Amino acid sequence: MAMSLCVRGENHVNLDSLYTVLDAAIDSADIYLQQKLDIIAERKDDYLRARSDSDKYECAVKIYKEYEAFDNDSAIHYQYVAMDIAKKMGRKDFYIYSHADLAYQLGNSGFYNEARIHYEEIPTSALSGQPLIRHFYGQSNLYGDMGYYSHDPRLRESFFKIANANRDSILSRADTTSTIYVSLRNIIANNQKKPELGLYYSDRWMKNCPPNSRLYAIMAFHRSESYKLLGDVEHQRYWLIQSALVDVRNAIMDQGSLWSLANSLIRDEGDLDRAYKYMDFSWDCISRFSPHMRSWQVSPILTRINDEYKAKLHKVNSNLQWTVGIISLLTLVLLGMIFYISKKRKELAVAHEALTKNASQLSQLNQQLKETNQQLASSNMQLHDSNRVKDEYITKFLQLCSEYIDKLDNYRIRINRKVKANQFDDLRKLTGSQQMKEDELKELFGNFDSVFLHLFPTFVDEFNALLKPEDRIVLTEENRLTTDLRIFALIRLGIDESSRIAEFLRYSPNSIYNYRARIKNKALGDREEFEQRVKEIGINNQ
Repeated sequence: MAMSLCVRGENHVNLDSLYTVLDAAIDSADIYLQQKLDIIAERKDDYLRARSDSDKYECAVKIYKEYEAFDNDSAIHYQYVAMDIAKKMGRKDFYIYSHADLAYQLGNSGFYNEARIHYEEIPTSALSGQPLIRHFYGQSNLYGDMGYYSHDPRLRESFFKIANANRDSILSRADTTSTIYVSLRNIIANNQKKPELGLYYSDRWMKNCPPNSRLYAIMAFHRSESYKLLGDVEHQRYWLIQSALVDVRNAIMDQGSLWSLANSLIRDEGDLDRAYKYMDFSWDCISRFSPHMRSWQVSPILTRINDEYKAKLHKVNSNLQWTVGIISLLTLVLLGMIFYISKKRKELAVAHEALTKNASQLSQLNQQLKETNQQLASSNMQLHDSNRVKDEYITKFLQLCSEYIDKLDNYRIRINRKVKANQFDDLRKLTGSQQMKEDELKELFGNFDSVFLHLFPTFVDEFNALLKPEDRIVLTEENRLTTDLRIFALIRLGIDESSRIAEFLRYSPNSIYNYRARIKNKALGDREEFEQRVKEIGINNQ
C-alpha cells in the first residue's frame, strides 16, 4: 500500500515553467561556474597557507571534493597529492582512504582498468565502517559498469557476479536508514524492473538529501528512472529537470540528467531545438570533466540528433517546393489586395488618429476627475474630523461654563458671608491667594487632556511612532498629557501659532518655540514634515 501511494502521491506538474527555469539556469551557467572557481581558488589558498602536513592533507582532500564532479584530471591529481602527503606523514590509514577515493574517481569516470588495479592494491582488512562500505560501493559500480559495457558474455557474467558480491557486502553492513543503503535499494529495484519499490526507497532516500546538493541531483536522476519504468513521461522529465537544475547551479560537470532529458525530448516529442541546446551544454560540461564513460554514452544521442535533423531537413525541403508554388499563386492575389488594403489603411489611420485624440482627452478628464475625487475625499475626512472635534468641545465648553457659573456663585456667597461677618482678613487671604487660579488651571488642563484623549485615544502611540525609540514619551499618569504632548495636541487641533499655544498653557512664546524645536529634533523622518504628520494623527482611524 505504501509503495502504491508513492506512485500516486505526486500531482500534475507544469513542465513548461520548469523548462523556463532550466533554460534560465543554463543561460546563467557562467555565473555558477565562476562561483565554483572562486571556491576552488579559496581551497587552494588554504592549501598554500597550511603549515603542517596534516593541514595540507586536509586541504588537498577538500580540493579533491571540489574537483570530484568538476574536473576529473584535477581530482585525480589532488588525490595523488593527498596520498603523497599521507605517505610523508606515515599515516597509512590516510593513505588508504585517499587511495580508495582515487580508485573510486577512476572507476566513476570510465578508467576501468586503472581503477581495477588500484582497488586490487587496497587492503580491505585495513578498512572499516563507512570507508569500507564506500570501498564496496565503488567496486560494485566499477564491475557493474564493466559488465554493462562488456561485449563478452562470460566476462559480463563474471563482472556482474563481483558487482553483486560487493553490493551484498554493503547491504549486510550498512544501516537500513542510511543514505547508501536506501540509494542502493532504489537502484536495485530499478534494475529489477520494480519501479513501485524503487519509488518507495526513493522517498526514503530523498529525506536524507539536502536540497540543492549533488546527492539530491543523483537521487532525482534515479527517481526519474523509476517513473520511466512506469511509463510516466511527465514525472520522469520533472525529476530529470530537478536533477539537471542542481547540476547546473552547482557547476557539476559530470552530469547525466541533462543529456537523458535531451534523449527523452527527441524520443517522445521530437523537440530537436531544445534537445540540441541541452545536449550542447551537456557536451561542453562533459568535455570539461573529461571522462571516457560519458563520451560513450552521449555519442549515440548526438548521432540520433544529427539523423533527426537530416530527416527533418529533407522533409522541410520537400514542403518548401510545394510552398513556393502556392506562394507564387498567392502573390498575384496579394498584389491586387495590396492596393485595396493600402487605401483602407489610410482611412483607418485617420479614424485611429481621431480616436487616439479622443481617448487622450478622455484619459486627461478621468485623471482630473480622479484627483478631484481624492481632494474631495480628503476634504470630507478633514471636515468630519473638524465636526467631531467641534461637537465634543462645544459640549465640554457648555458643561464647563455651567460649572464655572456655579463656582462663581459659590465664591460670591462665600465673600458675601464674610462681608456680613466683617471677616475682612479672611477676604484678603481668599482674594490674595493664587491657589484658586492654580487649581482652576490644573482642572482646565485635566479636562483638556481627558477630552483630547477621548477624541484621539491612539494619539500618544501614534505620536511616539514619529519619534526615535530612545526619545519616546512615557505617561506617568493615566489620561494626563505631558507639556510636550499638550503642545502638539493643540497643534493637532489646528492651533499652531506659538503665541496662542503659550497663552493657553501660560508659557512664554519663546518657551513654546523651544519645546517644539526640541521635539522635532527627535523625529524619525524629516523634521520639517513632523508637525504636518502630527496634524494627520487619527484621521485614518475615523
